[in-house]
Amino acid sequence: MKVIGLTGASGAGKGELGKIMSEKYGAVYVDTDLIARKVVKKGSPCLEELKNAFGSGIIAKCGRLNRKKLADIAFSDEKKHKELNKITHFYINSEVKKIIEKAQKKDEKYLIIDAPLLFESGENKLCDVTLGVIADRKTRTERIVKRDKISETSAEKRINAGRDDAFFVKNCDYVFENNGTDYSEMQKNAQIFLDKMFSEITD
Repeated sequence: MKVIGLTGASGAGKGELGKIMSEKYGAVYVDTDLIARKVVKKGSPCLEELKNAFGSGIIAKCGRLNRKKLADIAFSDEKKHKELNKITHFYINSEVKKIIEKAQKKDEKYLIIDAPLLFESGENKLCDVTLGVIADRKTRTERIVKRDKISETSAEKRINAGRDDAFFVKNCDYVFENNGTDYSEMQKNAQIFLDKMFSEITD
């Protein structure tokens, strides 16, 4: 089984590419954002560790994580941000490894790990190949504004806080440039790109 790490900055459109990979090539799709929500559920070991690190104030009265309070604390200080990532990535990676093992037992051909922080989390080490999705700044800004219903200024701040295209070009085995707003054209370009990539990575 080939494990493909899929990553890219906000607004680049990696989710769309991941969907095509799953539908057209039958790849098992692992969304680490969903796993990140799962590992911090009420009563989980991860939530307990976060409480010990950041204080009981991050826990709501109902016992669930108050994401806003945690974000306010963690993103105000680089050291605390790194601590947050260290804790959550351990639990996320554990879940990803379990999914990979299950897929291998089922003799799946491909598995995609969709992870915005693929390299920062160390999940790239679980992959046979890595694929980065990039797009120009203007396109990404427009997509984020439309997708998240936020202002252009907020979208720009989000982009500034993330990795630039050069990071993905340097670190990924494959890079897909996903500019433009025509979805049908993107699908066509993606199909050509992915046919070539899957041909190269298949034994």
